[in-house]
Amino acid sequence: MRASNAPKEQLALRSFSKTHKAESGFANLFARSDASALAPPLLQPLPPQEPLNSVSPMLTKAELQSLSANTATCILQARKPSRELARPLFNTLFQAYNAKLAHTDLAHSERTEQFISKQGLTQTPEYDSQILPDPLHLSSYIRAIDKAIIALLGSGQETLFIAYPACGPLAPLLLPLLSHYQGQGITGQQLRITLINQHPEVIASLHRLLSELELQEYVQQMYCGDPCSYNAPMLFDLVILELMPLDSNCKKQFNIAHHFAQQLSTNGYLIPQQVDIYAVMQAAQASDAHVHTDLGVVLSLTAQKLRNLTQSKLKQEQPLCTQTLTLPILSKQNPQYLLELYPYISLFADEALGFNGTEETLPLADLKVYIDHIPSTIQTNMILANSGDTLTFYYDFGAAPGFRVSKSQSK
Repeated sequence: MRASNAPKEQLALRSFSKTHKAESGFANLFARSDASALAPPLLQPLPPQEPLNSVSPMLTKAELQSLSANTATCILQARKPSRELARPLFNTLFQAYNAKLAHTDLAHSERTEQFISKQGLTQTPEYDSQILPDPLHLSSYIRAIDKAIIALLGSGQETLFIAYPACGPLAPLLLPLLSHYQGQGITGQQLRITLINQHPEVIASLHRLLSELELQEYVQQMYCGDPCSYNAPMLFDLVILELMPLDSNCKKQFNIAHHFAQQLSTNGYLIPQQVDIYAVMQAAQASDAHVHTDLGVVLSLTAQKLRNLTQSKLKQEQPLCTQTLTLPILSKQNPQYLLELYPYISLFADEALGFNGTEETLPLADLKVYIDHIPSTIQTNMILANSGDTLTFYYDFGAAPGFRVSKSQSK
């Protein structure tokens, strides 16, 4: 085992037999809100009027374990999983997972409780368990995690320590893979998993699901608390994160990524390995939608860059200057342009989430930046730019996190 700077008192955290609930100073900040307005597509074909506790049919333990393993196996064996292949596989699996969770002893109030933490809104277990992530997103992540694990085991390491912060009640990026590994003879002595979530009922749901899938042997610890407060007694060989800088939860994801990048072993992997944000000038008119000009990368994140990002900058919510780009000189025949940002997420090896590849990598149009044209209504926060102007891109860690753009003053 590699050395760690964690205090000796944290060695007790390694026992799976005891779930540790972090001390919280947010008891007075508990708040409820209606998540329906923000809800992504729900799992289908669950009728919206059907209560969770009547989901049927209920699979036996053996059937659920087989379904979980076979789902991962199908994704791993496919040459290149399509959305048509992946969607029904994950839809069926998550239906079965949710059916098991619907029969837990958790009260409805516990499954539907939200609260506010330092990292932002913590969603309810029911909300998280009903989200249907993009199937290509799931497929790519599962294949990337598998390739990373096989590479690490192939390098001669006997035991891998793996962290999955903000894992949710289904831990969808890992549980199907563990079921697959169990059938392949990869044991809990080789893979030691730490699952982390801030919601107590999420941890309770995971306990139930792990028991049904008989995957307890893989679990090093289940930690209930703020992921950014967790410091392991060892360094991790693999950290699994969903880092989407254009997502509404980007600030929370940034903080978690920064915190766990400090806890990677020398040869450890952060998944995703690299996140690049590209700026693109996109034709404003629908008839010219095929016309665009790539400006280049405005933000690139890796584990090393996250390590180098100072904690003081994050705590003080100082803007991070990411890149300065000069707009190309375009001919008069070219159309008017808007500015768009595209993420390209390199997960591991050849697994990636590319431009428009999944719902999470759709472009973000910065409608406040207009290039070579003036909108009919001008607002004070708009940026009117011309070909040849210089734009500076910032990432704002403040109350409304996200990219900001400023134009250099003409000389």
